[in-house]
Amino acid sequence: MKSDLQKGLLFITAGIMGLFLTSYLFGSNRGFNMMGRMGMMRGMGSGMMGGGMMQGQEKTVFSSNGEKIFFKGINSKGEIIKNTHGMQGVGCAMCHGADARGSKMMMDVPDIRWSSLINPEGHVHSSGRRHPPYTEESFKTCVIAGIDPAGNQLSTMMPKWEMSKEDLEDLISYLKTK
Repeated sequence: MKSDLQKGLLFITAGIMGLFLTSYLFGSNRGFNMMGRMGMMRGMGSGMMGGGMMQGQEKTVFSSNGEKIFFKGINSKGEIIKNTHGMQGVGCAMCHGADARGSKMMMDVPDIRWSSLINPEGHVHSSGRRHPPYTEESFKTCVIAGIDPAGNQLSTMMPKWEMSKEDLEDLISYLKTK
C-alpha cells in the first residue's frame, strides 16, 4: 500500500511539474496562455510550493557562469545543458528556488545552499533516506549520476545533468555564495 501511495504522489508531482514546464515553455509569449506568463503555476509558486520557486525565471543578467547554470541551465558556451528530463532553459532554481533553500511541493525539494550540503551532521530526508555531508566530488556525482554521498539513488524527480567539469565547478562556486 505504501508503495502505491508513493507512486501516486510521484505521478501527481510529475504532473504538476509538467504543467509548470508546459506553462513556462508555451506561456502567453508563445500563444498558449494558462492564466498569464508562466500560467497558473506562477500563483502556485508563491503559495503551496514556497515563495522562491518561480523567482529568478525572468532573470537575464548573471554575475557568473555558475549563476547562469543555476537559473537557466545554460553552460559556459551558451548551450542548454542536457538532462534526463529534457528540460530546456531552466536550472536548479526551478525546483530548489532562487534562494536555493528548497521547497515543499508534493515532495520535499532539498536545500542546496552549500552550507546545508556540507552540514557535518549529514542529512535525513523526509523519506528516511540518510547520507553524510556532501563534498565537492560527491556533489558532482549527485548532479551527474543522481547518487547521494551514501550511494543512495536520488528521487527520479531529480534530473541527471550532462555537465562539463568546468561547469560543475562553476555551479559549486555559485552555491557557495548562497
